[in-house]
Amino acid sequence: MTTSIRRLGAVSTLALTSTLSTPAAGQTGEGAFTMLGRIILSAGRARVAIDTPQAVSALEADDLEREQATTPGELLRTVPGVQAFGGEGMTGQFLNIRGVGTQTASDENRIVVTIDGVQKYFEQYRVGSHFGDPELYRRVEVLRGPGASLLYGSGAIGGVVAFETREASDFLTDETNTALRLRLGGHSNGEGTMASAILAHRFDDRFEVLAALTRRSEGNYQAGDGSTVTGTNQTAQSALVSGSWRFSDESDQRLRFSVTRWQTDGDQVNYSAYGSFAFFGLVDRTVTDDTAQITWENPASGNPWVDARVQLSFSNSVVDQSNATMQGFSPIFDDSTYGYETVTLSARNTITAEGTGWQNYLTFGGQIARRERMQLSGGTTLTTHPAGTSDAWGLYLQNEFVLNERLTVLAALRHDQQSLTPTGGVPVANLGVPINHAGSAASLALRYEINPAWSVFGSVAQTTRLPSIDEVFDNGTSGGGMSLGLRPEHATTVELGFAWQGRGVASAGDALDLKVTAFNNQFRDRIERAGIAGQPSFQNIGRARIRGIEVEASYDADLWFGRAAASWIEGIDQTTNARLNSVPAPQVMVELGRHLRDRTLDLGWRTTAVGSATLASGDHFAGYVLHDLFVSWRPQTGVLRGIEMQLAVNNVFDRQYYNILDGAYATSLPRRGRDLRLTLGRTVQF
Repeated sequence: MTTSIRRLGAVSTLALTSTLSTPAAGQTGEGAFTMLGRIILSAGRARVAIDTPQAVSALEADDLEREQATTPGELLRTVPGVQAFGGEGMTGQFLNIRGVGTQTASDENRIVVTIDGVQKYFEQYRVGSHFGDPELYRRVEVLRGPGASLLYGSGAIGGVVAFETREASDFLTDETNTALRLRLGGHSNGEGTMASAILAHRFDDRFEVLAALTRRSEGNYQAGDGSTVTGTNQTAQSALVSGSWRFSDESDQRLRFSVTRWQTDGDQVNYSAYGSFAFFGLVDRTVTDDTAQITWENPASGNPWVDARVQLSFSNSVVDQSNATMQGFSPIFDDSTYGYETVTLSARNTITAEGTGWQNYLTFGGQIARRERMQLSGGTTLTTHPAGTSDAWGLYLQNEFVLNERLTVLAALRHDQQSLTPTGGVPVANLGVPINHAGSAASLALRYEINPAWSVFGSVAQTTRLPSIDEVFDNGTSGGGMSLGLRPEHATTVELGFAWQGRGVASAGDALDLKVTAFNNQFRDRIERAGIAGQPSFQNIGRARIRGIEVEASYDADLWFGRAAASWIEGIDQTTNARLNSVPAPQVMVELGRHLRDRTLDLGWRTTAVGSATLASGDHFAGYVLHDLFVSWRPQTGVLRGIEMQLAVNNVFDRQYYNILDGAYATSLPRRGRDLRLTLGRTVQF
C-alpha cells in the first residue's frame, strides 16, 4: 500500500469517526445552518439538500467567491464525486461526475450543463466543452446520477450541473435602488489578473436590471517542480445583462431574462486540452460562447393548480482556430471554424394537493430543441467531425408524495425522441437523410425519517441515452464508415444512503450534518469509440459497471466551521474486465475554518488527499496530498463597510502532481504549483 493511500485512509477514518461518535443527546439544538441545509431548486420542487432522496449539492455566492476561480470547473473542487479536467487553461474544461465523462466529444451528453436553465452543447475533438467566467455566477447546483436528472433529459447518466448568473437583487436592499460593485484580483503563478464591474439598478418595485463586465489575463503557469507549462497563456472577457419584470404590483407573474457572452483569445496555446501535447502542438484559438433566455414564471401562490414556468432559450458556441504548428500534417490542423447552436422551448407546471398529514406535488412538462453542428476546415467539413442537425422533443412527469413529513416517495417518467440529419462530412448519398431514435427513462426514490436525527433513502433509475451526431455520422477514423445502426445506450442505477443531523454537538447552537450515498451504475449497449480498422468509429461495446461511495459532511458554529467530501469510485468494462479510464482516483477533502469578528473574517485550511490509480494501459499515477489556506474578510460597519477581500494560497507546499483523468502520465501536463491569489472589491449602494 502506497503512502498516499495510507494518508487517504487516515483522513477518511478520522473524518467519519469524529462525525459518528458524536452523542445523539445533542441533536435537538436549533439555529445553526450548514451547507447540507441549503435549498435545492433544480430537481423540481424546492427541497433541503439533506432531505432530498438523491445526491445533490449547492454552492452559494460566498463559496464561489472564496475559490477565486479562473474557470467554472475550479468552483466544483469541494463537491464529492465531481471533477473538472483537461488542463487548467480558460479555453474550456471537461467534467466528470461519478466516473462518467471522458475527453471524447461523444461523452459530453452524458452530463447536462445549464446556465440559467439553458442547456449547453459542445462536441469539438480535444477541446474542453464547458466555458464561462466564475465572476458571473451567483450559485451552482450539482445533481449526481440520473435519478435526480430526469427533468433535463433521459441521457443525463452522470447528472446535471446548473449554473445561475447574478441578479440585481443580489446587490440591492430595501433602502437602495442602485449598487455598483468593482473587483480587482490576481494570482502569482502565471501572473494572472482579473477586473470586474457590476451595476445593479431597481427602477421600481416591479423592474430591476443588472449589467456586468469581466476581463482576465493569464500567462504560462509553473508546475510544482518549477518548470514552465507552455501553451497555457490566454485572455478572456465576458459580459452579462439580466433583469426581472413583474406584471403588476398584485401579480405573482414575472418575466426574467439573461444574456451572457464569454470570449477567450489564446495565441499559440495547446491544441489539445488533454494528453499528447507535444504531438498536437500549439494553435491560435478564439472561443465565443453566447447564452440567452427569457422565462415567464407564474407561481400563482393562491392557486394550487398552477406553478408554471415557460422558457425560450438560445445557446451558441463558436471556435475559430488558425496558425497551428502542426498545419499540413492533418486536415484537423488547417485553419478552421467549429460551431454549435441550440434553440430550446421548455415548459413545466406543478400541481399541489394536500390533506391531513400528507402533501402531493405533481410536476409535468416538456422541451422542444433544435441543435445545429457545423465545421469547416480548409473550406470543407471533415469526415471525423460531421455537421448536422438534431431535432428533439421530450416529455416528463414527476410526482412527489410526502406522508406525515417523514416518508417521501418521488417517482418520475420521461420519454425523448430525436431525428439526426447530416449536412456535411458524410457521403453525398447520406446528406439530408435522417436517423431517428427514441428512448424512455423512469426513476423511483424513497426517503424515510426514522427520527429527527436519522433518515435513510434509496432510489432506482433506468435511463436511455440517445446517440449524438458525432457518434452516428463520424466516418473518418477507422475507415469503416458511419455508425447508422448505433443503438441507444441504457443504464440502470441503484442508490442507497443515510443522513444524520446533529444539533448542539460540541457547543450550544452548532450543527453537524452528514450524508452518505452508495451507488451502482450498470451500462448496457455502452457507446464508445472503437478505433478498430475497417469498422465504424463508434460501436455499442457491451456492458460496463461503475460503482462507488460518496460522503458529504458540513459543520457550523459561532466560532468554527468545516466540511468534508470523499468519493471512492470503481469502473470496469465488463467485456474486457479492464478498468474504465473515465474513473477518477479516490479522493478525500477536509476543510476546517474559524469565524472571527462576528463572522466578518473567516480563516481556513483545506487538505485534499488523492489516492494512486492505474489506467487500463498500466500507466500508473501516484497519489498526492494538497494543502490550501484561505482568508475572507467582509466588514459590515464603519468606513470599511462594502469592502471585501479574499486571500488564498493554493498548493502551499508546491506539490508536483497530475490528474489521472487527463490521460497517459507520459503525455499529461502537470498541474499548477504554489499559487497566491488575492481579490479586492468594493460595493457602493445608493
